Amino acid sequence: MEQNHNQYTQPQKNPYSKPAPQNAAAPYQSTTALPPVQHHPQSGSQVPPYAPYGAQGYAPHNAYGQQGAYAPYYAQPPKRKRISAGLIVFICIISAVVLIGFGVLVHSTITNLRGNQSSDSSEPTVPSADEFDSLDDNALKPGVDSGNNDLKLSVNKETGSKLSTTEIAQKSKNSVIGISVYSTDGILKGEGSGMVVGTNTAKTKSYIVTCAHVIEDENEKETVFKIVDSSGKEYLAAVVGYDAGQDVGVLSVEKTDFEAVEFGDSSKMQAGQTVVAIGNPGGSEFFGSVTQGVISATDRMLSISNQAIMCIQHDAAINPGSSGGALFNEYGQVIGINYSKIAMEDYEGMNFAIPSNTAVERANRIIAENLKTHGARIGVEYYVSASYFDENYKQLVIKSIDEKSDMKGKAEEGDFIIAANGKKITDKYTIVKIINEKSVGDTITLTIAHKNEKTGEYDTKDIEVKLIEKK
Repeated sequence: MEQNHNQYTQPQKNPYSKPAPQNAAAPYQSTTALPPVQHHPQSGSQVPPYAPYGAQGYAPHNAYGQQGAYAPYYAQPPKRKRISAGLIVFICIISAVVLIGFGVLVHSTITNLRGNQSSDSSEPTVPSADEFDSLDDNALKPGVDSGNNDLKLSVNKETGSKLSTTEIAQKSKNSVIGISVYSTDGILKGEGSGMVVGTNTAKTKSYIVTCAHVIEDENEKETVFKIVDSSGKEYLAAVVGYDAGQDVGVLSVEKTDFEAVEFGDSSKMQAGQTVVAIGNPGGSEFFGSVTQGVISATDRMLSISNQAIMCIQHDAAINPGSSGGALFNEYGQVIGINYSKIAMEDYEGMNFAIPSNTAVERANRIIAENLKTHGARIGVEYYVSASYFDENYKQLVIKSIDEKSDMKGKAEEGDFIIAANGKKITDKYTIVKIINEKSVGDTITLTIAHKNEKTGEYDTKDIEVKLIEKK
């Protein structure tokens, strides 16, 4: 759909994710992000992040005797005893030691709490020799996929007994990985999450499924992608492809001793079922973080930037860096790829995942075709109005037609779109759902109503429209 009603967020990207909407943020982690400003719960004034309660503006309690109603009355000030010089020197020494120790403790506490914050984003952060285990001789050379991509993914029925959250975490330990994005001069530019889904037939490489906004890059030849395993080792990865319209991407790595995840059937999930999210919020420093929640809804349509995606809504905590991480059902099967969240004041626990059925279908096409696309569109801008023809349905009023659109010359501004592939319009997402199942170059049939200037009546006709690429 061409119109954009942004209410949601994707993890902010540095250059590697889609631009953040005005009132939203998503789970892609930039390594230079600063901690959010906090506000005093009563006054609303800004306070430094991670400050102890005393620094947040809470007025300290007055000591007894400092408020007039309770202050004791002295007729005469009591006489003070003289303190020896030696005792004064001793007290000063003890005070200095205490202050120095307190200062060290405060500095250590703030540093630990700030975690992933970088002191200077311009400094190279190439892994040291003992941490780096790339299968490529040149650690800063962008990976190149070797081809021979023949993996075919599928969704599976629920089998066996339900697992505890601990068992799910242990089962996925060698399956959910981290993704690091470097420039060719060794600067760490961002981090995300992903999951190993299997190997090719020749057993020469493994495939990693993640979100397209983690790996999609206009300067792919100048970008280095690496995956991070549970031991902290990094391996050079190559982009197989991506579908930015559905935000699914695939990497490959010449390493095959991972354990692949199993995909479950997202169409069988229901609101209220327990789910477990595993990924790297904040980047690899918090590798393999586990959170638990429930499914809130299974069919939320999100319109973000140039995307409109049907998602699973859940409340298992995710944060920047969780993009591409796994959402598991109680059988340890992946039923979603964590994708975005609402990051607005007064909103909490509204997180979204791309359904596994969508992810599997898109990943299979990406692997088979080395597909790299921004998604499909019809190339028109429109708005929804009440139907002129049937009060039980809606219609789309064409506001403008893109010069590149296949609808140019087949329809005009002011015409109505009353059906797509024979399905009547019920809301603004009717046509979006149909387009999301297609690719660039595919065709859909639109039923158009055009006003006859002579009779004043509307004539209807079906037109074939070839989908063009989003930009």
